[in-house]
Amino acid sequence: MAKRIIMVHGRGFKPDQGALGQIWAEAIAHGLERDRGADARAGFESCARSFAYFGDASNEYLRDRSGPYDRDADIADRRRCLDALRQLEARDFIGESGRAHYENTPGQSNVAAVLADLVAAPLAWVGLGARAIGLEAPDLREYWNPDSGFASRVRWRLTEILKPALIAGDDILLVTHSLGSLIAYDNLWKLSRYVEHRDVFETGHKLARWITLGSPLGNPTVRKNLSGQRASGARQYPANIRKWINAAAVGDYISHDQTVRDDYRAMLEYGLIESIEDHRIYNLAVRFGKSNPHHGVGYLIHPTVIAFIGDWLG
Repeated sequence: MAKRIIMVHGRGFKPDQGALGQIWAEAIAHGLERDRGADARAGFESCARSFAYFGDASNEYLRDRSGPYDRDADIADRRRCLDALRQLEARDFIGESGRAHYENTPGQSNVAAVLADLVAAPLAWVGLGARAIGLEAPDLREYWNPDSGFASRVRWRLTEILKPALIAGDDILLVTHSLGSLIAYDNLWKLSRYVEHRDVFETGHKLARWITLGSPLGNPTVRKNLSGQRASGARQYPANIRKWINAAAVGDYISHDQTVRDDYRAMLEYGLIESIEDHRIYNLAVRFGKSNPHHGVGYLIHPTVIAFIGDWLG
């Protein structure tokens, strides 16, 4: 049984797989060494790692709608962001210190932080509709387009990694960001419910942990478009996850409904999953000179997320 971490990136333009995967790995490795020492970093670097990359499909779709993409500028700015986050201590991300650092990132203010707190609850009830999601995240909206092959194309990138790992009974940590969490959910449901995947679900193997970052899975519009929503009872939900940890950052418009436990409580009631946890954090990432609380590296390097990765590593 291999110890395997599988990572899935999120929406938006992305550099090539090698560059993006390296940045993700460096963020996690730094966080582990910062908070748990060199042995934790070595454990991460020695375990089996897979990166389910679909940036080429996203770029192809977005380039026709959002204009050209400057790969070199993007990579350079991602590196600047990671380097700045590396300068911070773990304590700088959490509690009042984390709030203060977040409020002082470019484009944020005390007023902005207060407003984010005030609107979080109403937005969780109202939810972003399909039109609003389409304007803010067109590739997420395209994922639901029944006349497009985009969804099946990007889902397969994870299926071809996750399916054999589940069959083998690997000790799997799945880390997904943004749209990647929708792709993961749909994969997990199909791998535990579709008859053509009987070779997977009859093993009884489950993910050890699933970490979702900046996920829109709490959004009502997103939920009604997930695989399994037309099924009844326990079959509405995936049955191959042991523990689900969700982290949502203050000010992250994609994960504006910051909790998933209340939306997926039935998974606990049906005994499909052992635990679902929600964690609210401050994402201190700065992209192209402005605060970006949705940025993946800002989530990955956060001590709350690193603690769960470290616990899984043992």
